[in-house]
Amino acid sequence: MRLVDASETRNRKGWRAPLILIAGAIAGLAFGWRFLAQDPAAGTDGISTPPLPVSGQVFILPTATGEPAILPALAPGNPAPDFTLKSLDGGQITLSEYRGRPVLINFWASWCPPCRIEMPELVRTYEEHKDAGFTILGINLTFQDALPEIEAFVEEFKMTFPILLDETGEVTTQKYRLLGLPMSVFVDRDGAIRRIQIGVMTADQIREFTAEILG
Repeated sequence: MRLVDASETRNRKGWRAPLILIAGAIAGLAFGWRFLAQDPAAGTDGISTPPLPVSGQVFILPTATGEPAILPALAPGNPAPDFTLKSLDGGQITLSEYRGRPVLINFWASWCPPCRIEMPELVRTYEEHKDAGFTILGINLTFQDALPEIEAFVEEFKMTFPILLDETGEVTTQKYRLLGLPMSVFVDRDGAIRRIQIGVMTADQIREFTAEILG
């Protein structure tokens, strides 16, 4: 699935936009039911219903009370939970190995329309600041995705930063308690969380939040 550019929107107004919204809703609901089916404790640990597309910008995973809640351990100022994941290129990456460098952890999936919106700007930001030590760790929800679609997404957007595969969902659902897609966690050079963003970021937000961890 791809976003419709401005010219297509003008030329095909009347059917293209509704089609995108319907496809996004179907993808979100499908993810939700698969997500809950994988986690038997979903009803007791805060995730109880399928994600709902909100304004086309984010898939939200509500808590049992209907209100998203960040784990206390993920509050800004606390250390980012460490993890080790396989990378798409066949290697292995551990977050703590990046101590001393600013890191943006971005959770995404190939079927997530909102993820497509911000990805070009994330790629541009990485290319602009990588020489300063900045990196993006793109964590794919591989336990709810498929390798051919992941590879196609990476190729389409020319994602040159490390792509990590969360095959079991442990990092996504337990260590970082995913609340919606996309979700971005900005980590400073000391390994501390500076900001958590749920949903699509604008270009200005990406520049602002990246600047906070580059300093």
